[in-house]
Amino acid sequence: MKKWMITSLSLFVFLAGCNKEPQEVIDEDTLEIQDSAASDARDYLTYKVDKQKKSVNRGLITNMINNRSDMDEIETGLMSLSTDHFSPDDYVYQEGQYLKNISSWLGRESKDNKEGLNPSIKITEGMGWEERIEREKKDPMYLAYIHEQNYVDTKGKIQGISLGFAMNKIDYIRVKDSKGLMHFDEKVIDDETLEKYGKETAKKVVSRLRSMKELKDVPIFISLYKLQPLNSVVPGNYFASTFVDDNDNGIKKWEDIKEKYYYFPSEEGEEKDRDLYNRIRDLEDYVAQYFSHQDIEFVGKALYKKENVNQLVIDVHTGMVKDTELIGFAQAIGPEIVDYFPHMPVYLYVKTPKGLKATIVKEVDQEPFVEIHE
Repeated sequence: MKKWMITSLSLFVFLAGCNKEPQEVIDEDTLEIQDSAASDARDYLTYKVDKQKKSVNRGLITNMINNRSDMDEIETGLMSLSTDHFSPDDYVYQEGQYLKNISSWLGRESKDNKEGLNPSIKITEGMGWEERIEREKKDPMYLAYIHEQNYVDTKGKIQGISLGFAMNKIDYIRVKDSKGLMHFDEKVIDDETLEKYGKETAKKVVSRLRSMKELKDVPIFISLYKLQPLNSVVPGNYFASTFVDDNDNGIKKWEDIKEKYYYFPSEEGEEKDRDLYNRIRDLEDYVAQYFSHQDIEFVGKALYKKENVNQLVIDVHTGMVKDTELIGFAQAIGPEIVDYFPHMPVYLYVKTPKGLKATIVKEVDQEPFVEIHE
């Protein structure tokens, strides 16, 4: 890996390289893409990461979650919330090692799957697909996925566990008829019912963790996440959380999480924050002046916590792929990010037909960091 300083910027540029039944078989190419995306998403967070131990449920999230934006936010959002309980100064992040039966947990409770956390439904022989759909809609799949994160000490001993419960706002139902044809429907789940089921499920999971020898006295942080509809550009959000101390065997109270994503450009984003809407648009216009030969599109996602912008992610879609072009782009946009967004962390990803080609990270009161991906 080569390093050099772009003196005009004071930057280091590094050349570096619908609901489904739980499945555990996934091809290696998909896993590598998932791991790479997760690694990129974690880069701006402050935990040291143990990259040697892979999740015991590696790849399962790809089968269970409908869109990429939710996959990233489930992980990075939970990590961010975990800092309040497991300080990055004291703990190392490690992928989940303990929920080894998660596939059965995510299924429906039944005679053959007593560990299922989704509601049971009675299916009789000869039942028509129409009736099967109605039963699915009456008792939908509330829980889509449980994301596990471990926080360990410098010797690798578990000191804390965080769990993100991905809850379905919409249950996408698929039923096959007697001729093998697939029929589709969906059930929209109201927020109150979703939250109630998530909290009831969390009680069961805490009880199961406490029955494990390795986790009987380990602090547990749990947060509930509301998934966005299929193919949504903006990720969902964590909306409630609870912390179970090392000497507690159950949940005592829940806290509401006041945060939400807004998409720019959009009418909702402009109504929420016209100033930020204009800044993103003006930055796109500024860059277009210097790269008029390229089609460049900015897509912003801003995370608001208690009405304040906590994080801004900008995806820059462009056709440029050469290192020289990307370095030139970094030279042009690096100082502008500081000027346009001085008081908020900004994570800018340059995406091309060949995938993610550059990452620019600007933390508050820090110079931007640039990585050019081969």
